[in-house]
Amino acid sequence: MFKINQSVIHCREGLSTIISTSTINERDYYLVRTHQASEETIYVPVLSAESIIRPILEQEAADQVLKYIKGIKKEFNTNTKQRRDAYKRRLSSGDVNDIAYLYRQLYFYDKIGGENNEEIKLGPVDIDMLSHAKKMLLDEFSLTYNINRNEIEDFIEKRIKKL
Repeated sequence: MFKINQSVIHCREGLSTIISTSTINERDYYLVRTHQASEETIYVPVLSAESIIRPILEQEAADQVLKYIKGIKKEFNTNTKQRRDAYKRRLSSGDVNDIAYLYRQLYFYDKIGGENNEEIKLGPVDIDMLSHAKKMLLDEFSLTYNINRNEIEDFIEKRIKKL
C-alpha cells in the first residue's frame, strides 16, 4: 500500500507523488502527479500499482545500485535500431538497475567526448533516452541521500569510488 503524499518512482515518468486515491467503476486508483514539467496526473490501478510505481530506494538499496553502476562497462551497439530498442526496453522496465545502466552509458559517452567523439555516434533520440534515465536516477538519489539535486551527481561519483 502506498500513502498519500508519498514520493514514488513511476516506471515511465520518474519521480512522482501520490496525491490521492479514487474509485471509478468499482476500481480503486492512486492518483499520481508526475514531477515532469507538465505535472501530469496519472491514474494507477491499486491492484497493479507495484508493476507501475515503486517506493523511493532506501540508502542501503541505493548503495547496492551504486556498486552495480561501478561494475558497468561501456557498451555502445553500432546498430541504431537495436541500440534504441534496447534503450527503450531498459527505460520502460522501471527497474532501477536498467535505469542505472543507461545513466552509466551516458556518463561514458560524455566522458569520451560526446557529440565530438569519432568512436561513437548517438543520435538525439538516444541522448534523450539516456538523459531521461539520468534525470530519473538523480531525482531518486537526491531524495534517498537527502542531497540537493544540484549536488547529487558529484556525490554519486564520489560514493561510487568509495564502494
